[in-house]
Amino acid sequence: MQLRGGGVLLISIAAAGTVVISSALQQGLQQIRPELDRHSSPTLLRRTARFDPDPSRRRLARLILANQGDVSAARQQWLLHAQGWGDNPLSPVVLKQQALAARALGQQERSDRRWTELLQRFPAAAPSADALYYLGQPGDEQHQELLQRFAAHPAALAAAVDWDRQTQDPRAGLHLAAWGARWPGADAALQRACLRDLGDQQREQVATALAQQGDLDAALNCLGDLRPTAPKTLQWLGLAAEAPLSPEQQAWEQSRSLLLERDWNGAQEALQQQLEQPLTPPLLARVRFWLGLSAWELGDAEQARQIWQQLLREHPFGYYGWRASERLQQAPDALPLESPPAEGLLPKDLDQLLALGIPVEAWEQWRMQRGGRPAESPRELWQEGVLRLGVGDRWIALEQLDRAQLLGAAEGLSQQVLLEQHRHPRNFEQLLDEAAGNEQLDPDLLLGLARQESRLTPTVRSSAGAIGLLQLLPSTAAELDDPAPSEDDLLQPERNAPLGARYLKEMLNAADGNPFLATASYNAGPGAAGSWRNDDLDAIPELWVEAIPYPETRIYVKKVLGNRWTYALLGDRLTNH
Repeated sequence: MQLRGGGVLLISIAAAGTVVISSALQQGLQQIRPELDRHSSPTLLRRTARFDPDPSRRRLARLILANQGDVSAARQQWLLHAQGWGDNPLSPVVLKQQALAARALGQQERSDRRWTELLQRFPAAAPSADALYYLGQPGDEQHQELLQRFAAHPAALAAAVDWDRQTQDPRAGLHLAAWGARWPGADAALQRACLRDLGDQQREQVATALAQQGDLDAALNCLGDLRPTAPKTLQWLGLAAEAPLSPEQQAWEQSRSLLLERDWNGAQEALQQQLEQPLTPPLLARVRFWLGLSAWELGDAEQARQIWQQLLREHPFGYYGWRASERLQQAPDALPLESPPAEGLLPKDLDQLLALGIPVEAWEQWRMQRGGRPAESPRELWQEGVLRLGVGDRWIALEQLDRAQLLGAAEGLSQQVLLEQHRHPRNFEQLLDEAAGNEQLDPDLLLGLARQESRLTPTVRSSAGAIGLLQLLPSTAAELDDPAPSEDDLLQPERNAPLGARYLKEMLNAADGNPFLATASYNAGPGAAGSWRNDDLDAIPELWVEAIPYPETRIYVKKVLGNRWTYALLGDRLTNH
């Protein structure tokens, strides 16, 4: 009996040892398994979805696969089957996608079951807004609940548009004025609301929303005899008093005047005074560049080089990074790896959704969490800009990211690299590269031009009538191609890019290859820009730019050429420059 007991004991010890070893091996495997995101290889994702022992990793892999490319609704349904378990933040996202897949396949009853389950299990989660939308009808109890609980969610804005179209209830327009003035279809609802008997505050709110749509005539008609008082309304209507220059702007204008007078000593003193104030990286780069040029013009070449080298080390991007590099005849050091702020750029749940390739869900959750409040701080502008890029809204995203950069959202060079990557997306790069190659143009110059002209948004029309990716006037396009392209043609990037490249080539030829004059000509016209030509264009081109009499063109030239340099720097294509 003792032998049998000892044998049992030995077997128990061996079994326990096996469990410990197995557990240790599993933990070790988990540690060496790669993170899963939208960039993971299809082979890794498929293998993980089927064979990984961790159900959370299996679900991650399936969710990524279900959101890649043109996945059919049937395959999406198969991938996400039985994956809505648990109370993980991804669970309501899975339930929403299951419901949408069933709806796309015509399985209405199955879709409604998923929506109902979503509402019951996760009533406060952002995807529940979609459940209320699809389970309800325009103006009914569920849509009213949607408008109240998830006011800024895109599903609520869509419900408000539907409600207006169905019943023309002015409350729909008022909701859109408060929470989604730019939402597609909001303009009609806003104008119909204006025809109703509104209070003064409501009328002013609707007029402000119409102005945000870009329809100033409709906004003024909505106001009628009412005199607006809200600062936001006055600003959007262009009735606000011109804002006074900030202390930083006043200091720069004083320095700029001295530079244009070639008072290098006076400019140097004024610029030094600016250094005594806290400056964000782009403003600091401007001051340092001109301090270096002042020292150069005063004969102190060594001091100039030291200043420019410091600029190039700490802020190598943009117009002044380029000019410092050109003045030094020295390329900047290799860029460090991009790095977000220590606490992360985005909240973890939104960052995960972006990493998984579900940017729409990240954007909808951001909208809901913020209650439609506009981004204001440098960090918020950076965050919202990145999320808008994810859903393809480059027009507003790049404006927000530019403001974030100007306000100093990035701390240190590694964060600057990340912000500049976000500020310089490469949409239509292949198309623009091909167009540039056909005209023997620097592809980074054409990409930088498109980034400034349309923020890489091909549907943009300017108040002057310019259209598309490279903002061509129909009259200009007619001179570039026969037969003349229609306005609809110019909205197509495939037509717009080659014509814009051809026009830029003409401007470069007329400017004898000078990028400053050619860029100014693209914006202001070759006649006006040609009249500004003088010796400074070749001798001190930076001073020539500051002397451009049109403020818009002055800024435009620096923006385009700074974009060109940053695209080259991030793309490791400095050999082109």
